[in-house]
Amino acid sequence: LFGGGHVIEKLVAGEEVQLFALSYGTDEYPLKELRTYFTINDLNQAVMTNPRNCYQNYNVAINCSDKAIHTYLGKLNPNMKNLTYSSAGQLSPLLNDPYYKTIGVGSSVWLAGAHGHVYSEGTQHASACDRGDNGVPTEGAGTLALTGDMKKMIPEFVRGVSFKGYGVSLALGVGIPIPILNKDILKGCTVRDSEIFAPVIDYSSVYPERGSDVLAKLSYEQLRSGEVEINGKKILSASLSSYSKALKIAEMLKAEIRQGDFLLSKPYLQLPADQGMKPLNIRDRGGKA
Repeated sequence: LFGGGHVIEKLVAGEEVQLFALSYGTDEYPLKELRTYFTINDLNQAVMTNPRNCYQNYNVAINCSDKAIHTYLGKLNPNMKNLTYSSAGQLSPLLNDPYYKTIGVGSSVWLAGAHGHVYSEGTQHASACDRGDNGVPTEGAGTLALTGDMKKMIPEFVRGVSFKGYGVSLALGVGIPIPILNKDILKGCTVRDSEIFAPVIDYSSVYPERGSDVLAKLSYEQLRSGEVEINGKKILSASLSSYSKALKIAEMLKAEIRQGDFLLSKPYLQLPADQGMKPLNIRDRGGKA
């Protein structure tokens, strides 16, 4: 499949894309059909605006049914033969700032190489969640809405992706600096994969039915090992996030900060700290379910 994420990838890479448009036409805009090619340099602006990035934590997907299923976390083989997850664990920004002490609206971010910022909490931001003794969420929790200049992005960190049986998306590299202002912030930044846990959810039944049953909670140390054990069964694990790319982003961001090319900014508004999730319920007009 080829979709919007691939178009963005081509634009950031400086490649030509085709534009085809139809219109009913008006007196001042009479053209009814347009076919042309352009590159990102032909545009006055190319601003990426993402309403949800950087999930603080996320589900581990597994399939307990007897047939394979295709999800946004990849193919899940039947009878718990494999599981997938999507996080850089101890390198993930919001897992190092669990209560959003330094990351908030207005914070500077490294968005695929561009110097962007947080413009809001992200959609599905649900900070009122289960947390471990260290304050780190053990489920989805916070998200960020980010924006940045596509003309300054690095193609390596902007990739269109396609999931069989699901659709297309965009893989994006993000780095966020955390200033060490006190010992509590420092403690948050020392979190390790062995101390961060994610819920294992059955995507064959529990997830599509909006259930809440959790098969297990596994640490990212376990997940990154490539094989985990649930109820005595050994299961292959794989990540959709690139740990090596996360390390590279951290090093690139550190270098830019040291050179004075990337400046930190104090958020002018904190992210909501006690916000829950409101699912969309199917009901009749007036409120009857």
